[in-house]
Amino acid sequence: MKIEDKKRSDRVISVFNDSGLNQRQFAELIGVSQQLVSAVINYTKKPNEAILLAIIDKIKGIDPMWLLTGVGSEKNNYEPLEVESPIELHIKNIVRKEFEELSVDILQKLSNIEDSVKNSN
Repeated sequence: MKIEDKKRSDRVISVFNDSGLNQRQFAELIGVSQQLVSAVINYTKKPNEAILLAIIDKIKGIDPMWLLTGVGSEKNNYEPLEVESPIELHIKNIVRKEFEELSVDILQKLSNIEDSVKNSN
């Protein structure tokens, strides 16, 4: 592996380590295979465009210039990653749906009460 590719791998590894995720979670987050993440982290494959562009696209605050070329500082425009697990996301979606259904039901009941009060007068 060329020194330039190793340095690029080091930057990918830095982003991976900062994420606090395991390889499977990181791969799912950025939309590449776990095998690709593992190969880059273990220096058996150089980071290709797929993983680099996926990191830039999916991880908030990554400085593309730093990731691609090493120019700049890692922390320059970098914000720590806040990740929701698939379970957290699923639970939030369920709660949001239940809330919306309850809201519609409550509004309908209030409307019925208002109609009843108007009709009784």
